Amino acid sequence: MFEKSQGNDLFRYRRSLFYNRLFIRRSNLRFILIVLLFSATILIIIIKPRPYSDPRALPELTGSLDSDSSEIDSSHIAWKTDLIKKINSRSSFYKPEQFTKEALKRNKLIPVTAVLLGWKRTESLKLVVNYISKYPFIKEILIWNNNNETRLNVEDFELNNMNVVLNVFNSDENLHDLSKYITCSMAEYNYCYFQDDDWLNLYMDNGCFLIQCLVSDKNIHTGFTWLGCGSFISRTKVQRFLGQLGYIPLSKDRLRLVDMYFSLWTNQYPYQLSNPLTPLDQNHGWSSGIDHWSIVYSNILDAAQKLYTALDVKSDSDHFEHVEETPYYHKRDVRAPCINDKCLFITNVDPFPHPSRVYYANNITHVHEQEAKFNALDFPSNEFWEKHAYHNAVDLNLSTCWNSFKVPKKGDYFGLQFVEPKSYNKVTIVSSKDISNFDASFTVEISFDGYNWKTCDKLESSYEAQDYDSVDISQNNIIAMDFDSADIPKSNIITMDFKCFEEENKNDPVSFIKFKATRDFTEPFEICSFILDGLSL
Repeated sequence: MFEKSQGNDLFRYRRSLFYNRLFIRRSNLRFILIVLLFSATILIIIIKPRPYSDPRALPELTGSLDSDSSEIDSSHIAWKTDLIKKINSRSSFYKPEQFTKEALKRNKLIPVTAVLLGWKRTESLKLVVNYISKYPFIKEILIWNNNNETRLNVEDFELNNMNVVLNVFNSDENLHDLSKYITCSMAEYNYCYFQDDDWLNLYMDNGCFLIQCLVSDKNIHTGFTWLGCGSFISRTKVQRFLGQLGYIPLSKDRLRLVDMYFSLWTNQYPYQLSNPLTPLDQNHGWSSGIDHWSIVYSNILDAAQKLYTALDVKSDSDHFEHVEETPYYHKRDVRAPCINDKCLFITNVDPFPHPSRVYYANNITHVHEQEAKFNALDFPSNEFWEKHAYHNAVDLNLSTCWNSFKVPKKGDYFGLQFVEPKSYNKVTIVSSKDISNFDASFTVEISFDGYNWKTCDKLESSYEAQDYDSVDISQNNIIAMDFDSADIPKSNIITMDFKCFEEENKNDPVSFIKFKATRDFTEPFEICSFILDGLSL
């Protein structure tokens, strides 16, 4: 079925046996007549972060696929040159010594297996391997090559970390998405990182940082997301998914595109961050020359219908999760990675309706009907979100700003969570609006764990223009803040000194800082940039 470029025959045999059992079991089930007795109706919620009626908007469900593929096709050299520069400019906060076997017993960090699919974009695949291998938490890289006309070997790839175990599997037929789940199920580590070879997610540290906090096997409700753009997924969920595929018959064509089933069949809201992706070579995609949106929508609907039916049959309870994992959807406040991958933008202000506002009752014939229910609600337009998404607050670009869309109320907040805890005593906030009353409208709070918060004393605030060209930018930042503050109204900039600890503890590092509203606002709020003691975002 496939050949493994390195490794022993036992590992190869186990993979083949596992794959064959999956299809044998599925084939037997085709001859079983199941009588469905509907004793109760379980309402399953289908969510999308950016629901629009136009099918072309579907790739923007993650808020990240915003590049024009026609432009990418004509700029092959450009993307490769620019990407190499980006790869060379970034480094991980984590250290290799934190992920040795002995260290992992003490620090409880989570090592990860990267699962990559190869097709006909070998150069892109090599760049992905080179980039992700510089992150110490990537301990294993498994490459499944679906192209039986081109054989890949371990020697074809250059690693940035010699401690990474790399294996390549050459398949005799194109198994499409199914191969990544089979591969992940056999990974050495408990979490897999999925990355396709047409887009690159540069924000690796923040993704690994989040899974340290989200380990849970409880699920309820569901939503669709694109996984190949960079996703951290527990191996347990992948193994459960393969069990679901063995229990619920799917045609071969649907099995090859099971990415469209996985996130829905976890019966869980996906946790998505807002950030732009780096495009790789977009040629030779599976969607070339076909009506791929028709296929995508058809598979999403089929996945939802089969999930609904399975949950309505009580005997199927072992195959699908029923309990919502924490943090619950309404408690999630991590929204976007900072452009330097050293922090996360947080806010409790969510411009999109809670998914419970729209129910799925298994009585629709096209996903457009479900979209219409969302479109009747109040949420940001496509144009608004592209201009004011979360990551615009931390992208080192003063011409882009996050807009809260909703009018903030007393107790609402925004702020940062740091991958590496540090001490901060001064902040400069830049807005596109008048924030001359910021000092009186927000408190500054810090936390070590995100649960227990301490209110800081505000010592001094200034709305005077400053020379931002002289701000000391650390080497961890990709680009330096460089703008003439004279072009920005004084009322749109505030620099605030604050004191959180007594003198002997003033340099204690903190993991969170947030700015909490002390009053109800009358209009949405905008943030264009942060500067924290020289750390520019």
